[in-house]
Amino acid sequence: MYEVLDDETTEPLAIFYLAWPDGLQEGLSQPVTLLIDEGPETIDVANRTGFRYFTDAERFRDYVNREVLALEPA
Repeated sequence: MYEVLDDETTEPLAIFYLAWPDGLQEGLSQPVTLLIDEGPETIDVANRTGFRYFTDAERFRDYVNREVLALEPA
């Protein structure tokens, strides 16, 4: 669970329930979050704060396999 705060006011903007703010490979990949059944406001926060986001578990899994684990598609 990761709470995104406004840089200026430190007010909460959103909570990402599945998030890796330092990347799945810490320091080697970009911040990523899986947003299932989240509204457009949460998706907008993810986009504005530099997170690569996924709204579908299958696409997230494909990303992990292809770009993090460097596995060939099945």
